Order: sequence, then C-alpha cells, then structure tokens
Amino acid sequence: MGFMKQIISAIDIGSNAIRMILAESNSGQIRPFKKYRAAVRVGADVFSQGLISEETLRLAEETFIHLVHLNNKYSVNHCRAVATSATREAKNRLAFVERLEKVSKLKIEIIDGREEAQLIFSAVKHEVPLENKKILLIDVGGGSVELTYVENGLLVASQSLPLGTVRLLEALHKKKMTESHFKVLLGDHLESLNLFIQKNLMGLNLEFAIGTGGNLECMARLKLEVLKRTPNTYCTLDELDELSERLLATSTKDRIEKWHLRPDRADVIVPAVLVVKIILRQCSLQKLSHPVLVFAMEFFGPCLNNKLIKQTST
Repeated sequence: MGFMKQIISAIDIGSNAIRMILAESNSGQIRPFKKYRAAVRVGADVFSQGLISEETLRLAEETFIHLVHLNNKYSVNHCRAVATSATREAKNRLAFVERLEKVSKLKIEIIDGREEAQLIFSAVKHEVPLENKKILLIDVGGGSVELTYVENGLLVASQSLPLGTVRLLEALHKKKMTESHFKVLLGDHLESLNLFIQKNLMGLNLEFAIGTGGNLECMARLKLEVLKRTPNTYCTLDELDELSERLLATSTKDRIEKWHLRPDRADVIVPAVLVVKIILRQCSLQKLSHPVLVFAMEFFGPCLNNKLIKQTST
C-alpha cells in the first residue's frame, strides 16, 4: 500500500523567533510550500531576567492563534510543536507552555540539546549524502550551538554549547560592551568547545562542516550581496573573516537599510559569524557548506522522526 498524501507542519519556539513550516508529505517525500516567522525573541527575556515576560507571552499567544489558523486554512493533518534552549531555561516555562497549549490546543514539547542534534542530523541526512565522510554539523541558534560529529553516515557525538546569538547579545548588553567585545565573550566558552574537540575530534581528518539554521542561511546570502562571491553553497574561513570585518564596520541600521536584513537578524548575525569562525579554526576546518535545501529540512526536522502530533481544530 502506498503512502497517502498529507499536509504536515512543524513549529519551532526558538530563542530568537517562533517559526512554522508547512509541507506536503507524499510517498516519504517532504515538499515545504509555506514558511511563517514571528519575531518573538523569547531568549531576550530568559537570558537577561531568567523568565519570559508577560509582554512576550502575549506576543507568543497571538502568534500561536495565527499558526492554528494556518493549520486549519491548509487542512493540516499533523503538527508538531517544539521549544528549545530559551524555553528550557525559563523559570516560568510550564506556565508559558500551558498558555500556548490552551490557545492552540496543540501539545508543545520542550526538547533538550541532544534531541535538537538528532533532529538536525536527520534533516541533513535526508538531503545530503553523508556516507564515507567525516563531517561536523554546526547549528547556530539563539540560545545554543549544536555540534554534531558524523562519520560514515552515523551520528557519533554531539554537544550543545551556550554560544547562542541572543544569549551572547544579552551578555554583551549586560556588561555594557560594544560588538567589538564579542571575541572577549566567546573566549570564556572556548574551554567547553575544546573539551568536545579533544574528546571526539582529535586526530580526525574532518573534510568540512555543514551549517544549518537561519543564521547560516543569512551568511550564504551575505556572501552574494556583500562579498559579491559565488557560489553561495559554501563559505571559506577567509570569506567569513572578510564578512565579519564588513559586519563590524557597519552599523545595525545600515545592515537593515543597505543589506535588507530583518531587525532581529541584523544584530545577531555578528555573533553568529564569529562563533562559526571560532569553531572552524579550533577544528582546523577551512570550509563551511550550507546547502539551501537543508535550511528548510533542518527546520522541518521535528516531522522527520515520525513523532507527529494529531492536529486539533479550534
């Protein structure tokens, strides 16, 4: 018996935004056809105050009401909603989840860094041949960075590092520092990165890294628009060096006006590039691949492991 065509959706409550993707699932193939993103920065509250503010809660509720509307509009058969780093660390995470579940009638799962890494791996494997390769997967989020070592198509080791872009941005604001001090903040976390490398990557001849997530998608676009280089399916370490210099020399306002970055991307892209550069250098890697298809599939990862939640109409 063949697979029946279904419409499925995935919701990601991240530290920098709430995102949703809808896709058609048919015979094991997933074809994304619509994306939605709301600039609800949960991490700004959590990483500075330890909890999610009432204002952010209301914004999240309004967003979820709209997401349910989209599910109903496109007759979604299954939906999975997950929350990551910022929600995990919020003191009022249970109240936050309960309020969103109440307005949406959706079950929301708070997943840990290990499951995040597994979902990212599943998504990349779905789109990129990983056999006979030694590769590092790098996912730069708002609250954390997930590193995953893949050998011969198998997930060998993973680590969640507190190097998320919103987390670093809030730490910078708290210390009343400028963007030029990001490198100082990153230096405080080198020990945990080096421990992961020493334990899992020492002596290995890694071929390259694959980057996933919105920040990496933005880097690919900036390579074209700012550096005027092609192709945008990868960035070299030298190109990332040049890009970080251009970003640090440009105000957030100009990044928005001249480079057309969203306001909630224009400030976090700097720490994102700097984090990726440090990881590549520490791992002796010269190239970061970011195939465009993986961006959609990485975000849709929650629906690739067959843990689908039945959509309930309201």
